[in-house]
Amino acid sequence: MKNFKFLLAFISAAVLSSCLDTEEKIVLNNDNSGIYSMTLDMGRLLGMAASMGGDKPDQEKVKEKKDTVVYLKDMVNSADNLTPEEKATFQNAVISIKMDEAQNEMKIVMSSPFNNTAGLMKIKKNFATVVNKVKAFEKASGEHATPEGDVGEMKMDAASVNPVEDQFTFMVAPGLIFNSITNIKTFKEKLVSDSALGKMSQMTAMMGDINYRTIIVLPNAVKRYDGPNGTITDDKKTLHFATTLTDIMEHPEKVSYKVEY
Repeated sequence: MKNFKFLLAFISAAVLSSCLDTEEKIVLNNDNSGIYSMTLDMGRLLGMAASMGGDKPDQEKVKEKKDTVVYLKDMVNSADNLTPEEKATFQNAVISIKMDEAQNEMKIVMSSPFNNTAGLMKIKKNFATVVNKVKAFEKASGEHATPEGDVGEMKMDAASVNPVEDQFTFMVAPGLIFNSITNIKTFKEKLVSDSALGKMSQMTAMMGDINYRTIIVLPNAVKRYDGPNGTITDDKKTLHFATTLTDIMEHPEKVSYKVEY
């Protein structure tokens, strides 16, 4: 199915390069263990791929539907390009892919448990990189993305996995979680010079603005918090922060958040 191969090549090359709506979730337990997950909603991208057409009229195409769960353990253990630390960190990582082409629906959930806050910080920083290294999306679907032809034009290099990750400091300490831009001036310079970020901006012209949401579930009530469009549940244990690509590009300080609990 041409549209799915197009999407697969794009995901494998640029997952978390922000050309899709993203929900990040951190669930932290009393003993500092928990689960980190990232949900990628690619419905709009699937619709865009469908609108680009293919070799057959749309009514003749078989609309594909997938519901796949992939455990990364075997891929990670057999990978020659991962460090021992990466293998230990992502032993129990899981990827699920649900797609209904007829409804233009596609969601990918990447999740990994962690035993302590150090593990959480490693997972948040390196999850997308490890997924790309082991070619998890290609193996999950049985497809093989190619660098040539119609999908090749969309391909980005490995540095585009998360083009601004190195501009942030994410820290978890007893009673504190924060994610902040390390240097606003350097961040803005990168926004201007980075080609992957330029491609992200171009995608918004075709698909509309890109949405980001962060959910933090804590074992204790929040004492105070600050972050973009922050809201808190009645029990004061779950926080939601939300922003868009436009906000990030124009007001990068809106990406930062700080939570004390």
